[in-house]
Amino acid sequence: MKQTMDINLQYQLEYMDEAELLHVWQIRCDELNYNDDEIYSMDFFDELFHSVNPLEIAMRIFNGDFSPHHDFFKFDGYANLESSNYLSDFIDLDDFADEINEHDDLADALINAGLLEEWRNEDE
Repeated sequence: MKQTMDINLQYQLEYMDEAELLHVWQIRCDELNYNDDEIYSMDFFDELFHSVNPLEIAMRIFNGDFSPHHDFFKFDGYANLESSNYLSDFIDLDDFADEINEHDDLADALINAGLLEEWRNEDE
């Protein structure tokens, strides 16, 4: 029975549009206090870097894998910038589904926000 529930969760994640998936990921980062894992829409770039020295921004781009033409960006483990047009380059849905299953508070937050439908068996 658990495998069926995991498939349901996986299905829900796979069929979210990018805005929903990004929102779910941000809730995950907030709930689990994984601020270093946050992913941003490129529309947020100017707001995030408004007070950062231009040379520092240039260094983060130069040492990272960044294109301003992509839709999303994040920081790598060294505070350099990575970007992509696809959230799947940053989020492994299998691992994310496992993480949601392992953290009841995260699952409850996503269900209460209306972003996921309940998939868990109440008997567990």
